[in-house]
Amino acid sequence: MSDDKLNTGDAAADELRAAMEMLQAKLNAAKIAYHNRVELDGKVPEYEDVAAIAKQLIKLNYQLQKALYGEVRLKLSVAKLLRASSR
Repeated sequence: MSDDKLNTGDAAADELRAAMEMLQAKLNAAKIAYHNRVELDGKVPEYEDVAAIAKQLIKLNYQLQKALYGEVRLKLSVAKLLRASSR
C-alpha cells in the first residue's frame, strides 16, 4: 500500500473522510448515552439506534475504501464497532 494513495487530495475521498469523522463522533456519543441511559437528540438511544449509526459508518467506510483502493480491504461489523472503546 502506497502512502501516496492515502494522501491524495481527492475531493470525494476527503468528503467521505469528513463524513466518517462526524459519524464516528456521533457513534461514540450514542454509545456513551446508551450505556449511561441518558438522552441524546431528545431521547435515550436504544440498541437499534446505536446499531443503525454503526451501519451508516460501515457503509461510508466501504465507500471510502472503494474510492481509495478499488475494493473493500477491511471488513467491519456492527459488533466490533460497538465493542470498541469510545475513549
